[in-house]
Amino acid sequence: MLSAAAHERQNHRTQGQVDAAAQLGVTEMSKKEEMAIAIALQTQVLKTCPIHNQVYCCGDEDGGDDENMARAFGVAVDLVRQHEPYAEVFHHDAHELTDLLSYTIGAAPLCCPDCMKSREPAARRTELRELAAAAR
Repeated sequence: MLSAAAHERQNHRTQGQVDAAAQLGVTEMSKKEEMAIAIALQTQVLKTCPIHNQVYCCGDEDGGDDENMARAFGVAVDLVRQHEPYAEVFHHDAHELTDLLSYTIGAAPLCCPDCMKSREPAARRTELRELAAAAR
């Protein structure tokens, strides 16, 4: 069960959550989508790149991904069962929120798209190293 402070954090929409929704292709974000993104960010299933402010889905870092996913779904079920704003929006149906949460997480890229653009492809880096070594 969430504390009153945690519940308040769940209801507070940040600019990062709004930006996250836009990045995931949601132009007019519904209350339901806002709630799903907030849960994913709070439970660290989704993270925001500190450099580009882009949202991405965390990789499996030391098994943390499985723990965070389990926590996200647990929070979602708890919120629909015990907190009226969530219960009302999702019609007391936890599956509706968990399905939306799954979709939201699945739609997120696996790393920051802007960071990925700025990286050289691995094959190109290998080629450059080989050329540098041959030049010596």
